[in-house]
Amino acid sequence: MSRNAFGRLCQILENTGGLRPTRHLTVSEQVAIFLSVLVHHKKNYVVKHDFNVRPDYQWEGSAADGRVLRDSLSRSTGLKVPPGMYYLCDNGYANGEGFLTPYRGVRYHLKEWDRGGGGPQNARELFNLRHAAARNVIERSFGLLKTRWGILRSPSYYSIDVQSCIVVACCLLHNYVRMEMPDDPLESEVLEEPNNGNGPNIDFVSSIETTTAWTAWHENLAANMYAEWLHR
Repeated sequence: MSRNAFGRLCQILENTGGLRPTRHLTVSEQVAIFLSVLVHHKKNYVVKHDFNVRPDYQWEGSAADGRVLRDSLSRSTGLKVPPGMYYLCDNGYANGEGFLTPYRGVRYHLKEWDRGGGGPQNARELFNLRHAAARNVIERSFGLLKTRWGILRSPSYYSIDVQSCIVVACCLLHNYVRMEMPDDPLESEVLEEPNNGNGPNIDFVSSIETTTAWTAWHENLAANMYAEWLHR
């Protein structure tokens, strides 16, 4: 973050956010410390927290994604898919309501399209191509966030609620940097890294059941997308 962008951020937090100087720290010092924690994940700021609070882990890191998602969906306060929305998933998940997966056995990864063979030949190929492109953008976005904010790259001992606020804060600050610094060197560096959307293609345990209604919606989406593409 440039010096000017930092100064404007401090003004926004003071004038709009209500941040005030304390007895020992100015507003700019408070903001600098907070940014330092986010960027470097300096654990010396949370040593007391680490010793007094027992980490609240629901699943160990080796648990299959499908099991974690199934558990999240089954909880009364768990993951909810907003009406009319859906999550983009790889084919390790079942094509259930609210979760949009690619077609199996059809060209998918972007590097497969780079090898030639022409453009999409049918609705399923076009759907998979656009699914892979969208997934590539998402993966790059997460990669950029984790590159900028070190606190997102390592295990956290904060509560789940605090971790959620940290992620939101990182996203808001990232958007602020993009507005204030159109020529962000970090973003250019991440975008230059090769990424063909060729991530792991592992079949995990299906987390949700496929429904006839959702399958029909999925097929109609692909068909309408292809028809629009043909008449472009």
